[in-house]
This record gives sequence, structure tokens and C-alpha cells, in this order.
Amino acid sequence: MVEVREARYRTPFLVVAVLFILWGIFGAADLPNIPYVGYLTDGNNTVVQVEPGSPAQLAGMQVGDYITSIAGIPVEDSRALARLPRPQVGDTRTLVVEQRAETELAAAPGRPPSRSVELTYLAQPGRDLTLGIAGVFIGLCFVVFGLGAYMRVPTRSATLLALTGLCLGVAFFAGPYLQSFTLRTIAAAIQLVIIIFGFAFLLHFMLEFPQTKAILAKAHMTKLLYAPALLMAIFALFLIILQPAATSTLNVLARSLFGLFVVVYFGLALWAMIHSYVKASPRQRSGYGLNFMLVGVIIGLLPITIAALIGVFAPRVVLPGYNFYFLTLVLIPFALAAAVIKSERAPAPAPIM
Repeated sequence: MVEVREARYRTPFLVVAVLFILWGIFGAADLPNIPYVGYLTDGNNTVVQVEPGSPAQLAGMQVGDYITSIAGIPVEDSRALARLPRPQVGDTRTLVVEQRAETELAAAPGRPPSRSVELTYLAQPGRDLTLGIAGVFIGLCFVVFGLGAYMRVPTRSATLLALTGLCLGVAFFAGPYLQSFTLRTIAAAIQLVIIIFGFAFLLHFMLEFPQTKAILAKAHMTKLLYAPALLMAIFALFLIILQPAATSTLNVLARSLFGLFVVVYFGLALWAMIHSYVKASPRQRSGYGLNFMLVGVIIGLLPITIAALIGVFAPRVVLPGYNFYFLTLVLIPFALAAAVIKSERAPAPAPIM
């Protein structure tokens, strides 16, 4: 039965969706202006991958290099680096790197020798541009499918799905480059907070659909569901607005916290989906679209969850084809929206959760 009280969010959802989609379109138009460097770090300034033929390789960067400064600014000075304008294609910046030993036993006494690397930024290769456009498309799918399901079936579950789509969809929208440092900071802060709560909305949806699970009936459980997201949002705002010194300790802490946040919320969402499937009868699985939903959620979430887990415990491990893992996420909005819409005409009662 349609919950009419939830239909009041239609206009706000539409307005937010239009704003987010415009942000994504402007970001897509800016993709060719994003320079290409071709190296990857572990989140703590150590180079873990240098792509063949990339500007980084041409400049002489190597796996294991520890970046100590960029354009004369120490990597710990997060405030100065944040104010550094985005380089243009063709610009050259000087990076100072140290080649550090893999282990303490192999390290020579004293500070490792440093060298300067002249890095000339090039235009993005076709592969990266294509992946960028694919990311925008996935973001559009999250926004459109989530909102479409809500417009069709304005139930509580569909409301949570629409919120999930809006919040996680904006994660794929880089937006246009803003010349003003202040505007960049404000935009980054707002976008990151929205994304963080998208994880909580996804888990909440999984606990509500196709029927509210017993765990949500416990006292303060809904508050506990969103509490980690609130704490993570506060931590993210602390990093973005106050810009503390990016010490090695803070870098590792931030990488670990964000990685564990993704793993825990995605992992719990997977568990909730599997729980719903196991509790349902074959008739209920078919009637509520749980068969396709299960496949879509597992294939969609598993690769990125595994990558996040490895990023926490083995940040220097580069998984083959890691930059393609996010593509499976496109299955999630389609699978969830299809299940919500199908549940409207489900012939069987919702499974007991």
C-alpha cells in the first residue's frame, strides 16, 4: 500500500536532483582540463604505482619514492597545498622525492638521499576520460533510478532509496573546477558530508526493505545506525576546514578510518540483503524482486568493498585493474529500484524479518 505521507518530498527531491545533475554535467565538461600525472600513492605520499609512458615515468619517478614536497611546499603543509591552483595541461612542477627502503633492516643509516623530479602534466589519455564519463553516467543512474522509484512508489523504503541515490550519486560528480579556494573548500565539505550519509541511507534502506527488520525496533537503533556517519562527517569537516598538518600519523589515521567506514557500511548492507533473501520464501523472492536485487548488490558492492579492505590493511598493494572496480556499482541503483517498484504489486506478503 502506498504511504501517501512520504509523497511530500517529491518537490525537494526533484530540486536537489536537478542541482546535483547540473553539477555532474559541469564536471563532465571539465574532464579534459584535468591533467594527467600517472602515479599512485598509498595515501601517505609513498608511490606505489607508476604507469608506463606516463608523465611520472618520463620524469623518472619510481615505485617506492616518498614525496617530500610539491612545488616547493612540504607535503605536511596541507593548508598551502590546498591553496595551490590546479596545474594546467603542459605545466611543470618540481617534486622532491626520497627513495626509501622497503624495510628498516634494509635502510641505510641517516636520511635517505633526495632528488628533484620535474613533472610535466599532460592531457588525460582516452582510457581515463572514458572512465570519467562512465563515472558520471553511474552517478546519473543512482540519482535517476532512486528518484524514479520514489516517484512511482512513494513508500518509506523508496524514500530511503531516493536519499541513497542522491547522496551516493553525487560521489561520482567531480563538479567544475572552482578558482576560488574558499568556494572549493565549501563545495568539498558539502559534497563529502553528503556522500558519507549516503552510506548510512543505503544501510538503512537494506534494513527497511522489503520489511523492517527486527533490529530496528530496538531502542535508539536508528540513531546508532547514523552515529558513525555523523562522527565521520565531523572528522571530514575537521580535515577540510581546519586543515591540520598532514603528518604521517594523520594520513594513516584518515586512510584507515575512511576505509573501515566504507567496508563496515557496505559489508553490513550486504549482510542485510543476504538476510532478507534467506528469510524470504521462493514466492516472496520472486514477488519482491529479491533474486535480481541479490545478484546486483553482491556484484555491485563486493569488488569495491574488497578493494577498500585491502586499502586499509595493505595500502601498498595495487590490485590489477583497480581503476575499473567502481564500474560494477552501476548495477546497484537499477537492482534496488526494480525491486522497490516490483514490490508495489507483489502477490505475496512481505517476508518476516
